[in-house]
Amino acid sequence: MQNLLRNLRFSFRMLLKNPGLTVTILLTLALGVGANTAIFTVDYATLLQPLPYPKPDQLVVVWSKIQGYHNGMSAGDFTDWKRESTVFQDLNAWTGGAFNLASKDQPEQIDGRMVTPGFYRMLGTPMFLGRDFLPEEGQVGRDHEVILTHKLWKRLGSNPNIVGQTLRLNAEPYTVVGVLAPGLYDRGQGDITVPLAFKPEQLNHDFHWLLTMGRLKPGVTLEQARADMDSVTAHIAQQYPKSNKGWGAFVEPLKNDFMPKERIRTLWMLLGAVGFVLLIACVNVANLLLARSMARQKEMAVRASLGASPKTIFAQLLTERDRK
Repeated sequence: MQNLLRNLRFSFRMLLKNPGLTVTILLTLALGVGANTAIFTVDYATLLQPLPYPKPDQLVVVWSKIQGYHNGMSAGDFTDWKRESTVFQDLNAWTGGAFNLASKDQPEQIDGRMVTPGFYRMLGTPMFLGRDFLPEEGQVGRDHEVILTHKLWKRLGSNPNIVGQTLRLNAEPYTVVGVLAPGLYDRGQGDITVPLAFKPEQLNHDFHWLLTMGRLKPGVTLEQARADMDSVTAHIAQQYPKSNKGWGAFVEPLKNDFMPKERIRTLWMLLGAVGFVLLIACVNVANLLLARSMARQKEMAVRASLGASPKTIFAQLLTERDRK
C-alpha cells in the first residue's frame, strides 16, 4: 500500500509537469468513450433492452403475408386464426382511432386504440385502477367501456374513484373500467382504449385493417408457430379462394418488430463506427505514451541503477497509465 501511494503521488506530479500531454490524452479518450457511451445508450434502449412484459419471448406479432410482403389482416382472417390456431395462449387484434372527449374544460380530440378484450391481460400490463375488458364487452352494443392511460387520468383530475364513472366519447357515454399503470403507455400517442367489437359487415376477408399480437403457449417455438399458421392460412384460402388465395402469415418476435430493418441496421453500424473511433483513440494514446517513454529512457536507467527492480518500474508505469 505504501508503494502504491508513493507511485500515485509521483504520477500525479508527472501529470502536472506535463499538462499538454495529459490534456491531449484525456480529450482523446473522452472523445472515444463519450461517443461509444452515447450510441450504446441509444442501441440498448431501442434494440437490447428487454421488453417490459412478463415472459416477453412468448409475445409475437402475426402479420398477413402476400407476395412476401407484410400486411394487416382482415377481421374475418383474425377470427378464423383465433379459432383454428393451436399454438397461442391468446391472440388479440387492435387498431388505432381518434375520439372526441367532452371534458369539463373543453372538448378535445384524443388519439386512442381499439383492442379485443384480453389485450392488456395477454401482455401482462398492470392496471393502476380497475381491470381489463371482459370477453362480453367485445360484443356490439356492450362495448361502451374505456381504459385510460395514467397520464390522461392525471390530466382529468387524478380521481381515485374514476372507475365506474362515465366519460362522453364521440357524444356517447362510456364507462371507465380501468386506468393503466404509469410508464410505457404514457409515452405513446394513444391515451384512450375502447373494446374492439366487430359488426357483421366487418367480418369479411377483403378489408385488411387490423394488427394482431399473440402469446405463444409454453414450449412452442417460432418454427412451430409458423408451421401452424401456414396450415391455418392454407385452410382459409381453400374456404375463401376469391379473397385469400396467395395469402399467408408471418409470425415474428414482438421485440423490434415494428422498427424498420434499415433503422436497426443503421444503429448497429453506428455502434461499430464509434467502436472504431475508440480503437483509434486508444492507438493514438498508446503512441503518445510510447513517445513519452522513449524520452524517459534516461530516467528509467537511473532508477534501475539506484536499485529499482523491473517489477517496481513496471508498477510505477502502470500507475501512471491508470492515472491518465
